[in-house]
This record gives sequence, C-alpha cells and structure tokens, in this order.
Amino acid sequence: MKQIIMGLLSGILFLTACGQSTPAPQATPQPDQPTTTSSPLPTDTPTRTALPTATLTASITPLPTIPTFTPTFDVSTIVTVTPAPKAECPKENPDLVPNLKLDKTNACLKVAIANQTNPSDCANVDMDNDVLQYLNDGGDINKIITQLKNNGQEENSTFAYKDLTNDTIADFVYRDTNSRYDGYHIYFCNNGKYRTESILHGDPYAYLSNILMVKDLNANNVLEIAIKIANALIAYEWDGNSFIEILGIRGEYGNHYQIIDINNDGSMEIILSGISQPYWEPHDVMWRQYSAIYSWNGSTYDLSMKVFEDPTYRFQTIQDADFASKQNEFDRALNLFEEAILNKNLKSLSPEIKINLQEVWASQLQGQPIPTPISEDFSEYPRLAAYAYYRIMLIHIVQNHESDAATVYNTLQEKFSNDPNGRPYVEMGIAFWNAYQSTHKMYDGCAAAIEYATEHPEILTPLGSDYHGWQSHIYKPEDVCPFR
Repeated sequence: MKQIIMGLLSGILFLTACGQSTPAPQATPQPDQPTTTSSPLPTDTPTRTALPTATLTASITPLPTIPTFTPTFDVSTIVTVTPAPKAECPKENPDLVPNLKLDKTNACLKVAIANQTNPSDCANVDMDNDVLQYLNDGGDINKIITQLKNNGQEENSTFAYKDLTNDTIADFVYRDTNSRYDGYHIYFCNNGKYRTESILHGDPYAYLSNILMVKDLNANNVLEIAIKIANALIAYEWDGNSFIEILGIRGEYGNHYQIIDINNDGSMEIILSGISQPYWEPHDVMWRQYSAIYSWNGSTYDLSMKVFEDPTYRFQTIQDADFASKQNEFDRALNLFEEAILNKNLKSLSPEIKINLQEVWASQLQGQPIPTPISEDFSEYPRLAAYAYYRIMLIHIVQNHESDAATVYNTLQEKFSNDPNGRPYVEMGIAFWNAYQSTHKMYDGCAAAIEYATEHPEILTPLGSDYHGWQSHIYKPEDVCPFR
C-alpha cells in the first residue's frame, strides 16, 4: 500500500528536486566521499579509543508505547454494521408549510447593508426550534429543502438528506448560521418523534464551512458526514446512540483534500496536500510544503504518513528518515540516512543560526541592512552523521542483516569515537549493541539505548527541538529506538 501512496503523493506534492542524486541503499556509507557512491568498508575492527560498555540490568524501565508505530490496519477485520430497525417518524401532515423566515431574513439583510446596521439582527434566532417543531407536527422535510434551494443553498453542500443513522430512513442535516447557533443540526426519527443533535456547535468558522461528502468512509456500512471548515476537516459517524467524531484534521492549512480509496480495499484514505505556512510562523525559514495521509485504524482516522518537499537542512533529512523507519519504509529510511551523511549541500542549523536567519528575514522585510549570515555549525555534522550511522545499524538488525549491522557498528566507532560531538552517539550505539548481543532481542537493545538517551538528554537536542522550527518533531528518549 505504501508504494501506491508514495506514487500518488509524488504527483500531488510536486516534490522539488535538490539537484542531488538519491543514493541507493548501502550498508556502509562514507561521509567523506564527494558523491553518493560509497565503497565497502573493511569488516575488521579498526584501532580506536576504548569506550565504556553498557551493562543491561533488570532495572531498565519498561519501554513506552509509541502511538505512531502501529501495524497497517487490516480492513478485512472491519465489522459491518447491521441496519437498525426502520425508524418510526411522526405521521406526516401534507397541509403543513414550514416557516423558516428565509425571505424575511434576506430582505432584512439588504436593508441592513444599505443602512450599515448590524446584519445579525436579521437572523431567525429560532430557526433550529422552528424546524424541529415543524417536523414533529408532521412536516415534510422535502418542503424545507425546497425553501433552502430557493434561497440559493445547495444539497450536499450546506444541507444533506441521507440515512446517517442506518435505520433506512433519511435524516436531515443543515448548516445553521441564521439562529443563535453556528454549526450543523441533524434531525432524525427516534421513538415516533424527531430528535436533533448538533455538531460543530459554536464554531466561529461554521459560516465558511461546507459538507464535503456523505459517504461510507471506513467500509462498515454506515454513512459518515465529512465537513470542510476553515483549516479543518471533520467527519462524524452514528454509533447507535449519538454522532461521534471519527476524523479531526485541525490546524493544517491545506488547499486541497482528496477522499479516495487508494488501494481499492473499500476503506477511504484522506489526502491533504498544498499545506501552506501558518500565518503566525512567517519567519520559520525551515518550513516545507508537505502532503499528509490519514487512514482508518479501526476506531478513528489518524495520520499514517507525511511526505515533505526534499529537505534543505540536514536535521530535516534525519527526521524524514526516522519517520520512514517508524513506518517500516526501510529502503527509503536508508536512503535518507545516507543522504544526511553524504550530501555536503545540506544546511546546518543551530540556535545561533536560527536567530540569524530570523534577523536576516526581518531586515529584508523592513528594508534595513542585512546582518552577516551564519552558514555553518561545525558541531552539528558529526552529531547527526553519527546518529545516522547508529540508525542504519538498527535497520540492518531489524532486517536480519547482522553482518551489515556489524560493519556499520564498526564504522560508527572508527569515525566518531574520538570526536567529542559524535562520541555520545557512539556510546549509545555501544549500549544498544552490547544489550542486543547478550539476548539477540531488539527490545533489550532498544531499552539500553533509550536508557542512555534518558541519562544524556542533550543528545536529543540536535535531532529536533524548539529551535528547529514549527514543523520539527521534538525528540524524546524513546524516539532513538522505536522498535519493539
């Protein structure tokens, strides 16, 4: 499935080329090579300064659960919901006519605009109750729909008439911006009467929202209603008692949504692309365009993949590689870790560089003299390159390539044992290696590495912290070894 997704996203995102060739997966990349072609390193252990070894003890804290590292959901396990018994509605009275006061509201608005008075005074503040009372008196929903259409509203945009409660009777949902309420009302039959439930209650952007789709997204035989509202996409599903939120994409300023079944398994994926930089982070020069995919996990939709523009900073390459590794995309992760080691064109970042970049940005904006740019933090490369070697070693072990892992382990020590910046990552690698070799269990190796990172939290800062920008992942000890 991930191959299909990656191919699709490459067309959606239009990833920019960095002018660098993508290296093929190698067991032992060399950071001092000018190109991405690496030659095999000797497998014998080179002379190096001895480092203290880590001793695995029974006192190691149990590993934390990693929410993002979950197996691909098997849609064949989805339980198809059996339709409920046909709902009983009030007996229809064909003589009733709904009075939604829409014509009066429109006339009032024209006068308010002409006189520059408050247009909110024109709202039918009782519209939600008027609709409920009309339906319980025996009113016909089709007559309400006719009035809404005559008022310029569109079906499946500002209102819908579909069976959302799975009881074979169509339910009525409409966007209410006329009353004291901004949001949506859903009217459905229950025990001979109409009952109403409200969603997106009081949302300040409800008047800008639209019903994006009414469809069975997760293949369980129940229709969901998906609503696009400002910078959010929200979907609700009937659970037998009420409408619950099963999708909540908030804070993503995407300009394009697709709801499609990527791999033809019956369950829909939600693809958000064209995500723009938030207005409150204009100085975040590390910002990258990206696309995001949300998939059904059995109980809700959650983020399953992000694909960014090609990185320009070395830390971005590391973070992309770590994310790919968590998703079991090991070939892609290896390529990215090697890029972090080999690509001399990747930029470095430090708190000082971040401040300098912001000052340059502000000076350009204000037409002031531009301060001298800071282009390099020479301590960052050995830290990130050593970490990349360490993570390549982990991937080889996960793939049962222990000979390759041993070669990379030796290379890690050869290149960074005597480097004060890279040495802590070597020590973490030794902690992992010794624990793993004693039991040949990934869990034990990860426990030792995470324990080392817990005791030396300063090694996490160069990987991702608050100075890496709004998009950056903030690293925790468990991130250094996400395998169980």
